[in-house]
Amino acid sequence: MANIAASLPNLTSLNQKRAKLGEKRLKISLISTAISMIDSDYQKRGELAHPQYYHYAGNLENLAAGGNPVTMWLGEKANWKWDVKKTPSLARYQFAPNWSNKKYTHAVLGTNGYKTAGHYTNVVNKNHRVMGMAHMTQSPDYGYVDAYNATNKGAKSAITLTKYRALVKEWLAKKG
Repeated sequence: MANIAASLPNLTSLNQKRAKLGEKRLKISLISTAISMIDSDYQKRGELAHPQYYHYAGNLENLAAGGNPVTMWLGEKANWKWDVKKTPSLARYQFAPNWSNKKYTHAVLGTNGYKTAGHYTNVVNKNHRVMGMAHMTQSPDYGYVDAYNATNKGAKSAITLTKYRALVKEWLAKKG
């Protein structure tokens, strides 16, 4: 129960940061939340790794361990700026990824002389409409892990963060 409640401040922070960047606030997808729960639980294996055993269309995943996840992911903005300085044509992809562009892929993954920036570009992706996030406190190597999943699919069934927060608080009060 505490892990579900622990994700609420991060969801709020992420939406606030997106709004400051001029991006839409994301709604909460229960599917993306479930995927995030699976992703964070997967980390109990003792290795921070992307599970990659499900295929949900348009889904992008971030993982963070041992710190404020939103701050960590947005901290890659400096890497993105460095990558764009190296290859100015990447600038147009900051808010709209282009995975078919090899230079973009190298930049976000931090390969071929680029610095990792994919967590940042996932958070600011203007195509995303919904997100889910989960927190897990039992990682043997990292203490805790946060998982974030976002996609442009499922907006019709998504709920606002305000409604999600109310549902979580109601559920926690019943379990109390």
